[in-house]
Amino acid sequence: MQIEYRAPRNIAELNDSIFCSMCAFDCDEGGFSDDHFFSRILKLDPWYDLNNTRACFVDGQVASVVVIFERPMRIGSSVVRMGGLGSVGTHPDHRKKGYSSQVLLDTADYLESASFDLSLLFTGTNRHYAKAGWVTYPVTLRSIDLSNWPQLDLAAETTELSIETCDYGTDLPILVEIYNQFNKSRTGTTVRNQAYWENQPEWRGQDPALFWVARQNGQVVAYLKGGEKEILEIGRRLNLPNGVRVLAQLMVHFLQNRVAANQEQIQVNDCAEIRQFLDRLGLESSTRETTHFMFRITNFRSLLEKICPMLEHRLRTSELADWKGKIQLQYELDTQTLTVSDRQIRVESNTDSPTINLSLSQLQVLQLIFGELDDSILADHPILLVLFPPDQLLHWSPDNF
Repeated sequence: MQIEYRAPRNIAELNDSIFCSMCAFDCDEGGFSDDHFFSRILKLDPWYDLNNTRACFVDGQVASVVVIFERPMRIGSSVVRMGGLGSVGTHPDHRKKGYSSQVLLDTADYLESASFDLSLLFTGTNRHYAKAGWVTYPVTLRSIDLSNWPQLDLAAETTELSIETCDYGTDLPILVEIYNQFNKSRTGTTVRNQAYWENQPEWRGQDPALFWVARQNGQVVAYLKGGEKEILEIGRRLNLPNGVRVLAQLMVHFLQNRVAANQEQIQVNDCAEIRQFLDRLGLESSTRETTHFMFRITNFRSLLEKICPMLEHRLRTSELADWKGKIQLQYELDTQTLTVSDRQIRVESNTDSPTINLSLSQLQVLQLIFGELDDSILADHPILLVLFPPDQLLHWSPDNF
């Protein structure tokens, strides 16, 4: 028996890999199809690369598979190369043989050799991925209680505002513009290119009756993508003097629609705009921590180098602009040093005499870079609060893979 861990060599082997994912999720009735979700999300992806599919081949047949979905991801004003894992599955005939674990190890090696900076996946089986180096990253979600929904009317707050269902083909250019404005420096969000916007509806369906835009003086100024039980994504123009009220009215419109559909809870991202909206209207909500997100740093040095321009900007605009020293960042898998001198920052290998030595877990390094590390860990070193100020990781669920 010959066992290989590698990428498909041709389209036929790629189709076999896709069919393996279909079988793993009991979607194989009728055989392989180019029209199936697992085919469309892969082949219509603007960053598609044959090598980004990793599989276990047993005597030439695909037994287990992982697909890497390349995404440019923002960290503040920086953009890094993220590899999102999806379509993970093992054929029912080959389970409990360790193939999936080995494919994950092959995937980790490939992500490093192919110069991805980090990797993200969504799962409910965290222990499986933890064995290959991914760590659970806690993310806070918020639930809005609709059981005692008040009768709200915000129509008087904005003039010449209309809320309409989105005409995707016509509204797309302005949606792209609003998205880019709204998420320009928002950590965790995807940098979407034109092909991604155009192709995404082919694999990530959106109920057109729950996708609304707000028009003011005939121009789209905000949008909301909704699901039956959640707000999937929001966006608004940032140069509107009444932009906050416009977005609030759009969200009220959605929530009233969900009340009419007898929904009692709506899940949303716990971002600043949502909290502001809830506080403004006095709506009840609660938070919970989800453990479905898992990250893995795959190239620590490259990751730090890509955020260095952002760190230098923070340094130069602070009261500690002339600070000099070496900040050693160490976690389970790697050690790198940020050398700060003459208002510039460069990444070097670990040093024997760091000015600051931070020994962290991989999770804590990620939280440091994303701006979510507990301030108490940084309190003894003001320069760290300058370079890594509080921020929030935000992922819009339409970008799931």
